[in-house]
Amino acid sequence: MTSDKLSKLRKETKETLAQSARESVEKAAEQAARDSLAVPMARREEVRRRGISAAPGIVIGRGFLKDSEFFHVPRTVIDEERIEAEVDVFEQTLIDTRKEIDEIKTHMEEQLGEDHARIFDAHLLILDDEVITDGTIAVIREQRLNAAAAFDTVITRITAMFAEMEDEYLKDRYIDIKDVERRVIRNLLGKKRSSVQKPREPASIVAHDLSPSDTAQFDRSLTLAFATDLGGRTSHTAILARSQGVPAVVGLENLFELVENGDTVIVDGNTGTVVVNPTQSTIEEYEEEIARFKELEEQLLTLTGFPAVTLDDKRYGLVANLDLPEEVEHALDYGAQGVGLFRTEYFFISRQYLPSEEDQYQMYRAVAERMGDRPVVIRTLDIGGDKIASYLHRSPELNPFMGWRGIRFCLTRKDIFKTQLRAIYRASVHGRIRIMFPMISRLEEVLQAKEICAEVRRELARDRFKFDENVELGIMVETPAAVAVADTLAKHVSFFSIGTNDLVQYTMAVDRGNARIAHLYQNHHPAIIRFLRQTITAGHKRGIHVSVCGEMGGDPASVLLLIGMQVDEISLSPNMIPEVKRTIRSVTFDQCRALVRRVMRLGTTAEIDAEIEEFIARHVRNSHDNGGSTK
Repeated sequence: MTSDKLSKLRKETKETLAQSARESVEKAAEQAARDSLAVPMARREEVRRRGISAAPGIVIGRGFLKDSEFFHVPRTVIDEERIEAEVDVFEQTLIDTRKEIDEIKTHMEEQLGEDHARIFDAHLLILDDEVITDGTIAVIREQRLNAAAAFDTVITRITAMFAEMEDEYLKDRYIDIKDVERRVIRNLLGKKRSSVQKPREPASIVAHDLSPSDTAQFDRSLTLAFATDLGGRTSHTAILARSQGVPAVVGLENLFELVENGDTVIVDGNTGTVVVNPTQSTIEEYEEEIARFKELEEQLLTLTGFPAVTLDDKRYGLVANLDLPEEVEHALDYGAQGVGLFRTEYFFISRQYLPSEEDQYQMYRAVAERMGDRPVVIRTLDIGGDKIASYLHRSPELNPFMGWRGIRFCLTRKDIFKTQLRAIYRASVHGRIRIMFPMISRLEEVLQAKEICAEVRRELARDRFKFDENVELGIMVETPAAVAVADTLAKHVSFFSIGTNDLVQYTMAVDRGNARIAHLYQNHHPAIIRFLRQTITAGHKRGIHVSVCGEMGGDPASVLLLIGMQVDEISLSPNMIPEVKRTIRSVTFDQCRALVRRVMRLGTTAEIDAEIEEFIARHVRNSHDNGGSTK
């Protein structure tokens, strides 16, 4: 036998043995997984944590802990002649870190597209923030600290401030800052760039927080779900999870310290619940729920081509809430009849600089063209000046929910507002675009916004741009003040969209993210029911279209009330469209109208919930059991 043949034989034998070993390990692992999931963990009790539902779906599997990278930062007082050299080291490190982030951005663009890659524009913006860069240099020079310690001092002060803020967007930016901090410190200390720890078998990723680069580098085929202590629905982890179809729960506070590698973990992205070391009965309960969910999803998807029509032939529009252009396909797959709310905030907060008119035009055009003759409602910028403070060199506000946000910000910063409006109007020739103004509380705001729109149209005509001169203008009704004067506001706009999330928050004086008073955040509080009916009635009296675009639109129980109140359209997360459609097709309008009349006479949320539950048991479930509508 020749040496080449002998070498080949050895190689083949080695590969065969390796394959056999892998198969044995896989079989053993599969058996162990079955055994461990079937038997409750004896060493610890079941633990449940409720967080924020970031992406839908339910999975039962192993937990994989993604440890946060930690560096000990030495604190050294340097000689005076060393100061400028240390400043040079810091500035060169910023250059190196920018290159590193650019590389990751390019990789993500290749994997997930340009819009997701813009996440890293926010990271580059942090590196260029004068508060950070100039602050660090000042500490080096004034306190004679080494660069790593100086940077750590400045960034710790900033992150502490962000972590305590109540505003969801700002809290989510905390994770971005921590990611940049980790990179800069690592480079200043001359540490090697470590790769993200990754599971070798399918697992749910459990972490204190996940940076965008961490999330993007996980193998989708091995990632069952994400569960993180930090983050909100606008965090990059949440947005990426939704775009990749991975169940996710965020904002779990202290889950990470309760989990060990290999623990059985249930991630319920539908309800925002995570269960660690579930008992046998809990596993069986969730296995039934998963089976029911899959069966339901299959059944519901068969309704994609059917209209949302009641048993007595009253039709309703079901349209999608979107954050990114890429989500359009997802919406169409689930049968969306258009876009009822295209949030534009993410396009602003994920970039290094304010997006130009051309950048915005291309994004709005892409959505409009893909939707064809379906309507697309674009909400103008609904973030406060504090959320883009780096553009404006402003300090964050103490109470941003009650501060300079939404239409208040836009009317103050006409330059930013007009740039966005120009882009929207230019894109209007490529589809059926409508414009919606957020956070309205006064008629004066509507009149000023309409005047600016007229000014933009005149400028576009002068500049010879094509646009639809008849773009409809509408408002978000999400403050008690707007509800109170809805009859007046309706005279000046073409449509209302009721934002139930903020309407509940402002009406009930409840911070949605505050766990201590979460029980007071009640969609079915009598005041909310009355506000909804009052707004819908006011709009219809003036002959304008009224829709709902908050979380209530994705809740089948709430939808029954909305049907009875004669709302025209419901805008919701795409994945919820089939289930809401099935609910609508299971009842009659007259039944739902009677339900509303009964509910309006009740005085507590508990009574209202009980009335709705009885209605569902009597009408909705019975209809489902009998196959529902076949129209």
